[in-house]
Amino acid sequence: MKKIFKINKLTGMEDYFIKNGFVVIRGLYNKSKVKSLEKLIKNLNIKYSRFKNKFDAQAFSIASHRIFEKNDLYEYFYKNKNLITILKKFLGNDIVLINFSRFQINLKKDKNINSKQIRDEKKFQQFKGIHNDHWTGSSEFSLHYWMPFSGVDTKNSMIMYPGSHLNGSYPVLNREISPNIEFKYHEHNLNYLKNGDVVLFHSLTLHKTAGKSNKTRMAEIARFANLNYRISNQEKDLGFKTLTVSPMRKVLRTIGNDFLTPFRTYGGVAGIDRVVKEVYNNTDPDKLSEKLYNLLKK
Repeated sequence: MKKIFKINKLTGMEDYFIKNGFVVIRGLYNKSKVKSLEKLIKNLNIKYSRFKNKFDAQAFSIASHRIFEKNDLYEYFYKNKNLITILKKFLGNDIVLINFSRFQINLKKDKNINSKQIRDEKKFQQFKGIHNDHWTGSSEFSLHYWMPFSGVDTKNSMIMYPGSHLNGSYPVLNREISPNIEFKYHEHNLNYLKNGDVVLFHSLTLHKTAGKSNKTRMAEIARFANLNYRISNQEKDLGFKTLTVSPMRKVLRTIGNDFLTPFRTYGGVAGIDRVVKEVYNNTDPDKLSEKLYNLLKK
């Protein structure tokens, strides 16, 4: 059952996903970049240690992620060419990143952790029992992303339930799987993950936190969707960032609007505004304005 797809050897990945509801991909990111992210959060955690009496772990997760989003590393992880190539295999060309990606911090097991802290971690979605993300508002077309980047080991990873997505959304009762249904799925422990590995899974796939170890495990969580598929109301509320667009959408944008206004640019030059060109050309921001931005923010 254990299967790791390498970035340079993805043959069979889609079929594996269809059957099992998830895939594990290794080598997507540069190891030094994963280390840089780990270092960034560890440095923030040192600062946070001075305020732990006033702020819970979820507050740290939210605050530190806001800092990450303003760091160049954020662009590296989400505009990464390897990632985009893989996402296109699942979602096609019109890909968006749903807003409010976040960190999940599974605190290490030690004598200071008590039952209340475990309850709080579950409440704040840092440590989770069996569930699927469709329960909490994800579309059946959304693709979920989980990347441990610090402290992952054989005990604190994630457990998947292969094939659980193929029967639709599992019955839920008070945020847990319904005890009224005989549970026939078998768990598959991703206890072989390394920092920087990426798990992509279907919103209907049942999964849970594997457990705790002597290490604090930190992971990045996100979800992606296709602009042409159904996006749930919750995902619309959260908003999204466009990562890539197809040639068909580029044609519409070049025309200028959805009404295909006749002759809007007839006799002139059809084109895309400089402000949004990076979205439609899948490029970095306008170089001249980016240079000025860096000068102004100093």
